Amino acid sequence: MDMDLLIELAVRAVKAYLEKEGITSAVPAERKVNSALVLTEHHCEECAVEKLDSELCKVTCALAQNYEVNVDDFDSIVLYNMTNSNLFKIANGCTDNKFLALAAEAILKGKRVIMVKEEVEILKYAETAPKALYNNIYKNLQILLDSGVELVDAEGVKDAICEGADAPVECVKAEEVKAVEAAPASAPAVAATKAESDDSVLVLTKRVITERDIREAAAKHYKKVQLPEKPVITYLAKDTAFELGIELI
Repeated sequence: MDMDLLIELAVRAVKAYLEKEGITSAVPAERKVNSALVLTEHHCEECAVEKLDSELCKVTCALAQNYEVNVDDFDSIVLYNMTNSNLFKIANGCTDNKFLALAAEAILKGKRVIMVKEEVEILKYAETAPKALYNNIYKNLQILLDSGVELVDAEGVKDAICEGADAPVECVKAEEVKAVEAAPASAPAVAATKAESDDSVLVLTKRVITERDIREAAAKHYKKVQLPEKPVITYLAKDTAFELGIELI
């Protein structure tokens, strides 16, 4: 029997069975899964690649690949080991090893680069270093932040690299789909009306706040956004909130 015909018959048989059982697949044909590249000078105990990897984002350690990777293949780049020396070299274009070369290339290409806050050496001396010396070294970090690098707490890295990915959806019964479609639409309308008030506050529980969160709040006519405890706010999110007149509380 022709292989194409055999496959077609098999597909028809499966489809007929699912229809008979009242099951419909809610999983999209192509689900967006993010990809992240971890840049570190030491092997991965410290950067916890296995903890960052998930159904929403596939994580690759550049060191494990001997730095033979292409930054263009990844949605985001995560930087560890940001010693004072490494900060200085990247900020001043001195890329004398593969680790620094990949970090600089990602920034220069406008890739989304996430720097792990706890891995930035100069920040550890904020309370003890002489002000003049601290400020002089901090300038290198500021150059990178002004170039679009995001400074994120270690706890917020996973949420940051997963941002925008499509969560996996399990198959549901056709009756459940119909029940959702038949649900009254009055609740969203009430929420929208409430949001039009200047006193309305959108409460966010997610820890990493991005530009998209701010724009969604503006689209729903919120003027104030209540942030969770110890939030991680991207610089673009802050700028967007200022531009749109949204108060972050």
